[in-house]
Amino acid sequence: MVSAIVTARTTTVDYSRRMPVLLDLRGAKSSDVTIGTSPISELQACLHSLAEPDHHLDSQSWLMKTDASLPRELRHRLTRFAPLWARRRCRLLLPLSPPLDVAVETEIDRVAHLPEQAFVEAAAYAIQGGSFDPRGAVTRPDEFIAACEARSFSRGELARSLTDDPEAFRGILVRTLEDSVEEFFAKEWERIQARLRDEADQTRSRLHGLPLAELISSVSPAARPVQDGRGVRFDKLQNLTVPLRGNHIFLVPSIHGRPHLIVRGEPGFPVVVNYPVAWRGQPPSIDEVRRRLTVLSDPARLNLCRHMVNEAITTSDLARRTNMTRPQVSRHLAQLRSAGLLTSERSGRYVYHRVDVQHLMQIGVELLRVIVR
Repeated sequence: MVSAIVTARTTTVDYSRRMPVLLDLRGAKSSDVTIGTSPISELQACLHSLAEPDHHLDSQSWLMKTDASLPRELRHRLTRFAPLWARRRCRLLLPLSPPLDVAVETEIDRVAHLPEQAFVEAAAYAIQGGSFDPRGAVTRPDEFIAACEARSFSRGELARSLTDDPEAFRGILVRTLEDSVEEFFAKEWERIQARLRDEADQTRSRLHGLPLAELISSVSPAARPVQDGRGVRFDKLQNLTVPLRGNHIFLVPSIHGRPHLIVRGEPGFPVVVNYPVAWRGQPPSIDEVRRRLTVLSDPARLNLCRHMVNEAITTSDLARRTNMTRPQVSRHLAQLRSAGLLTSERSGRYVYHRVDVQHLMQIGVELLRVIVR
């Protein structure tokens, strides 16, 4: 999957090589970071999982129940618009502007009132998949449609409807989102929003106690600080560099987005990191139990746990006790946090970490459950 290399004002594509996503933090500061929930992002995650159910085995029960309850006409529209979220995720369905933690109706209204050119370019990028400059959807519509048809017939048809009448396209999309909220998402959001807000609060508590690179890296084990804290590298098969200077970044947790980590940095929009979190109380899969055991098998992480099992400790103190650097400790803490084995709490200027003993003790029970399940 090839994505665009994003600079401050221009977008170019390099087909010669692939590299992980790099957030360039030079010139960025903590005040550029907003942490919170985004119901439209979670709605898009639900639509993606309905379109690609094989990627989301942990949600099979919800997916089957929801899919079976969809009205035929809404199902037809969701199938028609599926290229927007089936593969790349449309930037329109991630938070477009602050603030976060608003109602889904507010976020859909932002889509409805986005300037037409910005709307068309964002939709075009998702439909085609990234190898065609989305600005060409307006200036070279025939080439854009041909590029989409080369991907699939359905993408070509969706591209044609976008370029023929962008406002009609937008109207049907907005109505589809509103109908999805009414049919299934409002109930699901009511069920999961407290968990997502708790996760956002946990991340927010680390905002003033960690350097920016470590804070951003803490949301995912696939991220790590690089260049002495001047950047964050995400291990994804994309060719993408996103500068944060003069821009804003949203850190947004997702339950239905698991296992996908989404990093988006199109010009004209805030940068978004939409990161997966676990649903508390959900029985773990055998892969999840195996991953937790793998996280604990690392000698360095096991040593950190021994320090944190009886007391809450800061990252700096852990680094001093274990003769590791702060970035090294932060990467290990991110792995433990992703496995649900770590709690973090801010007190004044410092963030204190501690092993979640109850969750740690539960691993043995979870292992037995998946063996006899």
